[in-house]
Amino acid sequence: MTPITRELARFAVNSRYESLPKEVQHEGLRAFVNYVGCAAGGANEPVCLKMLETISEFNGKSDCVVIGSRVKLDALNAALLNSLSSAALSFNDTHYATVIHPTSAVGAALISMAARRKISGKELIHAVILGDELCCRIGNILCTPPAECAVGLSTTGLLGCIGAAIAAGKVMGFNEDQMATAIGIAANQSAGLREAHASMSSWFTPGNAGRSGLWAAFLAERGYTCPDTMIEGVKGFAVSFSSHPQMGAALNGIGQKWELLELAYKPYPCGVVIHPIIDACLEITAKNKFDARDIERVDVTVDPLCLQLCNRPVPKIRAQAMVSFPHWTATTLMHKEAGLPQVTEAMVHDADIAALRAKVVAHADDKIGREAALVKVLMKDGGTFEALCKHALSTPQNPMTDKHIADKTRLQMEIAFGKDKAQRAADACWKIADLDDVKPYIESLVP
Repeated sequence: MTPITRELARFAVNSRYESLPKEVQHEGLRAFVNYVGCAAGGANEPVCLKMLETISEFNGKSDCVVIGSRVKLDALNAALLNSLSSAALSFNDTHYATVIHPTSAVGAALISMAARRKISGKELIHAVILGDELCCRIGNILCTPPAECAVGLSTTGLLGCIGAAIAAGKVMGFNEDQMATAIGIAANQSAGLREAHASMSSWFTPGNAGRSGLWAAFLAERGYTCPDTMIEGVKGFAVSFSSHPQMGAALNGIGQKWELLELAYKPYPCGVVIHPIIDACLEITAKNKFDARDIERVDVTVDPLCLQLCNRPVPKIRAQAMVSFPHWTATTLMHKEAGLPQVTEAMVHDADIAALRAKVVAHADDKIGREAALVKVLMKDGGTFEALCKHALSTPQNPMTDKHIADKTRLQMEIAFGKDKAQRAADACWKIADLDDVKPYIESLVP
């Protein structure tokens, strides 16, 4: 049996920021900037306010920042809120191969750690890189064919806690034994069901992952024990959450091929499996003039996973619309945009949008790929418009630029801070690797 847990722990402990490729260092920065913007943008969503109201009753030492809020919480509760808020608008990053949103939990754990010890900007970005990289690699065990992870399991819930534990352990200066133990304790808390999609409990999943991973690191630091075979063991993580797990996928090319470089930063506030549909619809609206109310039918061909996760033709509330590809198809064709204004409660109940949603016909094609979609619009007068998106914006083949991420981050920060402060906070975040201590910057992320 290959000692996967211990090998990953050894890699994390021995890794040095200065030895990382420059592109990996920069990708870690992009991931953190994107995370901070997402956490600020989602901070005042009802799911976050309800969670804050609930956990405030049980809060301990109040010394950790909740991004976008004036309230401080203890380290574990702050990690929960700061991970939950980054997912609340469905704008958090995604690893396509595993469909995990890694930086939500990883970033949140590090925000809490910044209140407890001095962390330099390079140390923080290094921890982001390791947490994201290794939890994605563990995810590859579950998802690399012929391995199959049940569609009902949230990979963010299963893996985010492990990434958070690794990131926290790195800035805590763990040795190999402590890191392996932290990975194991985190894996023992893996949980999350996609049946919760489109409800507040869906966003609880990444929140709990941030809290659980940080808790695992705190326990490991204090000598709490756990086997160092929790990933690969005969009754461990891999065999429990996947059929035909591919154990070698966690270590293949480690340090040479970086899963981090495969991260997608969402341009639209919805699941990544919907993004190619949106891109195809935007191409159609850009190239053709028509009244969307004159559409007879819209044929959408997508990867089967899109139908499994996002086939909600009649969303009743905003949360359901966020993960409804018929809704995004209709609003994009109707409004020629795909942003937060297209997923308001009013938009969910708009009569024209509802009528167009009902005209969307879905077709599954297991050969088209998760990054692609074919959209055909048939008009009442017999005219047709068609667009094939081969690689959606934000995929590795069509990545978001730094400017894309900067604009997205600034606009989300404006929700929490207003325009002037949002611009300053977003600009400063891109320079965080230059800081000797990140705490003052983290402390500034409040209204």
